[in-house]
Amino acid sequence: MASKTRKISLLLCLLAMTLSVLAGCGMVRVDPEKDKETIVAVVAGEEVKKAEFTQMFDIFKAQYEKQFGAEVWDKEMDGRKFGDVAKEKILEMLIDTRIQLKKADEMGIKVTDEEINTEIENAKKYFETEEKFNEFLKEQSMDLNYFKDSVRKDMIISKVREKLTVNVTVTDEEVKSYYDAHLNEFMQVKASHILLETKEEAQKLLDRVKAGENFNDLAKEFSKDPSAKDNGGDLGFFGHGDMVEPFEQAAFALKPGQISEIVETQYGFHIIKVEDSKIDKFEDIKEQLKNTQLNDKMNSEYEKMLEDMRSKANIQKFEKNL
Repeated sequence: MASKTRKISLLLCLLAMTLSVLAGCGMVRVDPEKDKETIVAVVAGEEVKKAEFTQMFDIFKAQYEKQFGAEVWDKEMDGRKFGDVAKEKILEMLIDTRIQLKKADEMGIKVTDEEINTEIENAKKYFETEEKFNEFLKEQSMDLNYFKDSVRKDMIISKVREKLTVNVTVTDEEVKSYYDAHLNEFMQVKASHILLETKEEAQKLLDRVKAGENFNDLAKEFSKDPSAKDNGGDLGFFGHGDMVEPFEQAAFALKPGQISEIVETQYGFHIIKVEDSKIDKFEDIKEQLKNTQLNDKMNSEYEKMLEDMRSKANIQKFEKNL
């Protein structure tokens, strides 16, 4: 009898070892329905399930792979894989959402179906047709119900922020002080460019420009920018943040009349000529700047409040379940 018991125990051990190996090889599949119910965090007694995390991660994944390629997840970020860092950040986002929605309940803040539907209709206006709007949702790995729920949550959180920061103000003196201390931010340059597909083409054109040929005539004839045929590559005045970073850095480093070396961006290879520069007058941008300053100050104050909410919430995270 003892021998038989030992044999059964041995078989059970071997079975457990085999299952462990097969699971590691992917031959034993985790029950997807049970996996959805796995708890990834508990916020003030409220569970965050794997299904909710996975849906948000899939949306994030679709956006990032479209922009940076599927290999982005294996890239290193502070000595760790970007994929692992991204998962933790998304979990933090879900936790913050729960904390803020709980605060909204305490404050009696809600949004109506009418408010949500109005917001969705406004979003649809950015698309030519309803079909294109639905295609966009599909590309982002979401359906209309998920989008509607996300809009609802965002609107509630926005109301919480507005109510908690209602007493935040910015004075005219603060706005003027910021303007005087950051004049460079309000500079604009007027520039023209020639866009080429290869560095070799760009170098040939740059040599011709340096030899004295007319910049705008060359832009009309050779630039790959479709508008150059009509405007000779003229981009008009633009400020900080209006152009992609490499282009902006090169343009703002030039003085009127100067021509850049070859500048590479995701659009191709550029030769840039700066025609003029100016600084926005304070009176012209005062209200816009005041609104920006107020929004920044409200965000800063709200972040402090959110940090206080986090510290008071009972949060448990189970990263191993991600």
